[in-house]
Amino acid sequence: MARALAASDVGTWEWHRGDGILRCDAVAAAMLGLPRARGDRGGTFPLLLDRIHPEDHQRIDSLIDGLRRLGGLFVAQFRTVPETDDVRWVLARGRFNRNSEGLVHEARGIVIDVTASSQDGFLVEAAFSATDTATGGIDRVAELALMLFETAASDLRQDKFDRLKPVLDVLLHEIGRQLVELPPIARQDLIH
Repeated sequence: MARALAASDVGTWEWHRGDGILRCDAVAAAMLGLPRARGDRGGTFPLLLDRIHPEDHQRIDSLIDGLRRLGGLFVAQFRTVPETDDVRWVLARGRFNRNSEGLVHEARGIVIDVTASSQDGFLVEAAFSATDTATGGIDRVAELALMLFETAASDLRQDKFDRLKPVLDVLLHEIGRQLVELPPIARQDLIH
């Protein structure tokens, strides 16, 4: 399973307010131009924003800022520049969770390389981002899978979670592939 994920175009990421580290698996790290998480090392949101395409930077900066303050589910499509002259289109989906005091304390999600869906450097479907959209179908399945991942990570002993994580990664991988196949959101100008 780990080999299948490593060869895929779907990566996973997580963030915890306590240390501020944005932890990415190898796929997400390559796609976003961030260091791969190793122990207590990884990227940060400011480093991620440095890798966002200039035309998408302000929109994604605003989205991340709002999510870090208010929490919630998000879907965002944007460009990254992981290396000079390498522009990648990505679709990110995840949730910023609040603790019992109502403060955002962690986030988890997936990121999918959708560059192959673009023509002449422009995405066939216009770039969009949405927060707390109505969920149904594969969106609902994705939401439940992320909740399952979060629950397993927080409620299981580390050794039990480590055994379950590859299976959850494969599930998120397939959900990510199916999310890429969704049609664009109608009335994109009304969604932030």
